[in-house]
Amino acid sequence: MRALVYTAPHQVAIEDRPRPQAAAGESEILVNVAGICGSDISGFLGHSRRRVAPLVLGHEFVGRRASQGAGGQRVVVNPLVSCGRCTACLSGAQNLCSSWRLLGMDTTAGCYAESVVVPDAQVYDIADDFPDTRAVLAEPLANIVHLFRLAAPQPFFRMGIVGGGTMGALALLTALRLGVRQVLVQDVSEQRLAVVRSMGATLAVNAATDEGRAQARDFAGYGLDLVLDASGSESARQAAFDLCRPGGQVVLLGMAKERSEIDFVSSIRKEHRVVMSFAYTPVDFERSLGLLKAGEIDLTPWTVEMPLEEGQRAFDTMTRTPGDTLKMLLRVS
Repeated sequence: MRALVYTAPHQVAIEDRPRPQAAAGESEILVNVAGICGSDISGFLGHSRRRVAPLVLGHEFVGRRASQGAGGQRVVVNPLVSCGRCTACLSGAQNLCSSWRLLGMDTTAGCYAESVVVPDAQVYDIADDFPDTRAVLAEPLANIVHLFRLAAPQPFFRMGIVGGGTMGALALLTALRLGVRQVLVQDVSEQRLAVVRSMGATLAVNAATDEGRAQARDFAGYGLDLVLDASGSESARQAAFDLCRPGGQVVLLGMAKERSEIDFVSSIRKEHRVVMSFAYTPVDFERSLGLLKAGEIDLTPWTVEMPLEEGQRAFDTMTRTPGDTLKMLLRVS
């Protein structure tokens, strides 16, 4: 079968790979379309210790059940597989499973291929008229559902989002449906700032400029109730703490950098509450899928699709000149 393989930092190539065989309790899924995630980009750039070449990347996808042929039941897949037996899984925190694995990471092949095999429990049937551009967001949006469930913000809260990429944009759209009163978005891309303004951000500022940082400080005033770092860079993490009010909550989601230096003394004196959010549970995934089916969350206007064979160009675009593209899709079949 055709597969797009990460072969070296900044390089992917089409290769012929053996078609996987489903065992008992597993389903083979024929991949129709797959999304490029920020973690896939991290792997492509050679920044991920858990994505080592050669590896088929990818974990966001829409497909059909292979057992029913090319016209089989259309599905989306939860790519985060847990054991179901450890203490974390039994307590409903499958994202903290002692032996979790993700498609496209470590030794588990991802979905940038014609076919992938997953446990039956990870597969969700969807209707034929459910657009690929929305269905493929089930996995990234599940991360946002999870973080808001952890943070449990009070009604009419004021929020800041540091990072206006895919996760920041999804967080903005979700916050608007949770009763956010005002929301500030910081980014360094004028094109992405224009996008989040059109989505309903109260204020969107360029954090790379003195003027933008001053506008953010003025808007925050005493501080924002909830601030999300959706980037993971060192400056973004510190900005999240700086924008948060005394007694407010900072949520750390972005994983661009493994280590950061933070002014913790200032945050201790402000009694900041810090929540770190990782991935999602099956319940979060189901709730994410429900939002998408209802049409409440949609990034279609900022989605671009390319054939799998143009994977190198797709990754180059997202790492060098993404413009206002928030989601890049690879069409497999």
